[in-house]
Amino acid sequence: MNPIELFFGLLLVAVAIALVAKRLDQPYPIALVLGGLALSLLPGVPRFQLDPNFVFLLFLPPILGEAAYFTSWRDFWRYRRSILLLAFGLVTATSAGVAAVCVYLIPGMNWATGFALGAIVSPPDAAAATSITRGLRLPRRIVQILEGESLVNDASGLVIYRFAVAAVVTGVFSWTNAGLTLLWVALGGAGLGVALALLYVRLYPLLKDPEVEIISTFFLTYSAYFIAEAMHASGVLATVAAGLILGWHAPTLFSAQTRIRATAVWQTAIFVINALVFFLIGLQLPHIWSSVQGLPINRLALWSALVIGAVILIRLAWIFPGAYLPRLLSRRIRETESKPPWQWVMVTGWTGLRGVVSLAAALALPLDFPQRDLILLLSFAVILATLLFQGLTLRTLICWLRVNDDGSSEAELLKARLHAVERVVEHLSRSDQAAPAPVLERVRGFHEDRLAVLRAQLSEEIGAEAQKNPTAFNTLAEQRLWWELARVEREAVLDLRRRHVIGDEALHQIQNELDLLEARLVPR
Repeated sequence: MNPIELFFGLLLVAVAIALVAKRLDQPYPIALVLGGLALSLLPGVPRFQLDPNFVFLLFLPPILGEAAYFTSWRDFWRYRRSILLLAFGLVTATSAGVAAVCVYLIPGMNWATGFALGAIVSPPDAAAATSITRGLRLPRRIVQILEGESLVNDASGLVIYRFAVAAVVTGVFSWTNAGLTLLWVALGGAGLGVALALLYVRLYPLLKDPEVEIISTFFLTYSAYFIAEAMHASGVLATVAAGLILGWHAPTLFSAQTRIRATAVWQTAIFVINALVFFLIGLQLPHIWSSVQGLPINRLALWSALVIGAVILIRLAWIFPGAYLPRLLSRRIRETESKPPWQWVMVTGWTGLRGVVSLAAALALPLDFPQRDLILLLSFAVILATLLFQGLTLRTLICWLRVNDDGSSEAELLKARLHAVERVVEHLSRSDQAAPAPVLERVRGFHEDRLAVLRAQLSEEIGAEAQKNPTAFNTLAEQRLWWELARVEREAVLDLRRRHVIGDEALHQIQNELDLLEARLVPR
């Protein structure tokens, strides 16, 4: 079997496992890891070693770009303190804590190699966090913090990793050089991503071809990562910054048809990438295990348990003070922010799932790196423990703590729809409408009924059912009127987003409904 046949065979198996897991309403990343482990233990299955370049250069940019595109600017800024405390503070604390465990409890480990291992296992995985939490109906505050953390923590973890590896290889470490390098890596990467995205926004009107437009969004994601890495800046932050800028401009940049087609392409691509990535994690077991067979199993088990325990406990020990200590120190925070229930904090602390970035960073260590095989095994143990143990118990923990969706997303969506329909009804009440009177009366009646239903839903009246879009358009005049009203409704929702009244979650949902409506219309 040649490599191409092997690749597509693995992809077929991975997609099949993911589809079964989704049909059974189970987190498909966990099912894929278990499937890869099971397949790797079968006799005759070829050994497959994951190339780190596949992750950093092929898989990571679209995963980060897609997550950043759908991130709400308003919510990211609202919870920025919590996100940055986790993405930078917790990553640093975990790296230091794991390094201390290695130095004092694992023979032969020094601080440099310990920090390298800590940096590898410190950042939770973006794909694992989003794919597992999106189906659990968590409060929006938890989801936004977890997704915001997973967007930027890879950058901080990889920076520490780079310094630790350099310290081991060269034997030299300078705090001054490290500080200056960190500033360039962070600010240079983010600035480059913003610049490339703004350039893309300016050049986009020149494309004028749906297929090229969709491909160009992938090109933006990859180019942001590649150029930043070539300039020794953070490719992660560059990709995230480019995705955030593109997500902000997308509602006015893309047409309805382009958004519909691009959404289908991107969702399929991200699903295939995630399926293949988590499946490949499970397939790494034989390669990793064969590299440490000279060490006693009981010692390996003990050391793995120590590192796993440190990773989980440090996150829990960090997240509770991080949630409540700023409230004690700042009166402004107490007055402007609601106090998070301890159950919410506990769920956030338990959702520290590691994934393919940690494995790729471990595999990318130089072949002559001290205790490379042991670091690889410990990294794999942390990934498995967090994905399987924490991932499989997360739903049980949420039910036990009775953490439910607070309904804020639905309430915000309802208010946005109500505001948009009110603007439509106001537009229809003007006397300068060019549509025939029967058409105007029929469309006005539809939207007035829709407005009544939305007001009833806002008042939580029983029996109020959501109003669906019309099933048919009788005349070309009616079609033109609906096209104009869709534009009015879209502008009303975009105005709410610009004024930070709603987040991008509500915007994307209403925008998708309007895109589907416009796709049925033929403008003249």
